[in-house]
Amino acid sequence: MALGLEYLPVELLYCVQLLALSEHLPSTSHYLKNVFDSSPNSFRAQYLTRRIVTDPVDWPPNLYSKVLRYRLCTPPVLAIICTRCASATNLHKTTELPKHIFRRLEARRRPRSDADEPLPFLRLIEAKPGIPPLNVNAHNGFALTMAVHASFIPLIRYLLELGANPAAKDAIAIIVAIRKKDLGLVRMLIEPQQKSSSSKRRRIPDRMQPSEYPELLKVAIKMDARDIVHYLREKGCVPDLGTIKWLSS
Repeated sequence: MALGLEYLPVELLYCVQLLALSEHLPSTSHYLKNVFDSSPNSFRAQYLTRRIVTDPVDWPPNLYSKVLRYRLCTPPVLAIICTRCASATNLHKTTELPKHIFRRLEARRRPRSDADEPLPFLRLIEAKPGIPPLNVNAHNGFALTMAVHASFIPLIRYLLELGANPAAKDAIAIIVAIRKKDLGLVRMLIEPQQKSSSSKRRRIPDRMQPSEYPELLKVAIKMDARDIVHYLREKGCVPDLGTIKWLSS
């Protein structure tokens, strides 16, 4: 009588998976799913490393960008991988942030704080000496757009400090803020925060020029966000022909 994988010891199942490197194996039965869901961080780190690093001498340039794409990559797992890959060379200059980290962000009634995910995880990644700097503008600024959608103010500030571009993908992050009718959020995205406390502050240029994106004023008018319309007009925005026709229709 043939016996299935369910009859193998857990340790042997881990060995099988490290040889197979199959993303589908854990989903073949409830038992295997439970086994791999409860697997130790050391096994998970080894599994991810083997999937990504095929040659320990020739490191993939996007090593950490690939590692972060896996939901298995929790802080403890990442710490183990960083230790094992400390000798990695010729890596890309930046690390791409995957979409899944921000995809589940939703607006909440309770304001979020610095302790809410994914901020602690992002700070942990940033603090790891072997990981190249984060590319917060990956996927056309998806991270900033989702943070604005969720009104996650600490995360928005953090991303902007790391160089997030609110003009990415035709200023979609600002359009989301306008649709929320949140002037403070629109202003935060456009105007850098003044850090100097002296009475004579040197004016810092805006992160982007709203006048170059006529869609911003059009959306503000359609949303009847009059305070934002007034702000954008002060920033040099003028209604284009399409907006004028819409207003007169």
